Amino acid sequence: MSGKPDGDLLQDPYASSGVPNAPLDTSALGPAFGSGWSSPRASPEAPVPDFLFPENFDEKYRRPWGERLTYYIGVGYLGGLVTGGVTGAADGLRSSAGERRRIRINSVLNATGKRGPAWGNGAGCIAMMFSMFETAAYTFRETDDLLNTVAAGALTGGIFKSTAGPKAALGCAAGLSAAFTALTVVQEQLNKRR
Repeated sequence: MSGKPDGDLLQDPYASSGVPNAPLDTSALGPAFGSGWSSPRASPEAPVPDFLFPENFDEKYRRPWGERLTYYIGVGYLGGLVTGGVTGAADGLRSSAGERRRIRINSVLNATGKRGPAWGNGAGCIAMMFSMFETAAYTFRETDDLLNTVAAGALTGGIFKSTAGPKAALGCAAGLSAAFTALTVVQEQLNKRR
């Protein structure tokens, strides 16, 4: 060992400053290296939302329509699949009461396989229509408020049940409008707590 102190042995020859063992400035490297991107449109004290590419930055923290569409369809399909599967399993158990075990298992699997995907497809279609109508309302009105959600939910429900008659279409329009509005309010409240 030489008589040099340990600090000189571990000096980074590529460091930008002349100070030994100075930390590397990673501010220009982006979020993957521990620093965030900055936008000239955002004030320094305002929180910056997560986004993958700088061109997707939105001052109103609204995700692009493709991300929103994919998210809504995925959540809708998964929710419908699980709900339909549980309902189908309960119906299969109820309809096969008193039968042998193999017949009960077969009945549960048949009912689950029939109802789960059907409900998932329906919920995915509703989510797709809602996302498209909400994005259209946002683009047309250039504002992001609950009125977009109310209108998109009502339009989605009306179109989804339009073949069942006007009474069913109006009922579904009112129900989906209320459901989507309530979900949006709950989501906004949860986002404020973070």
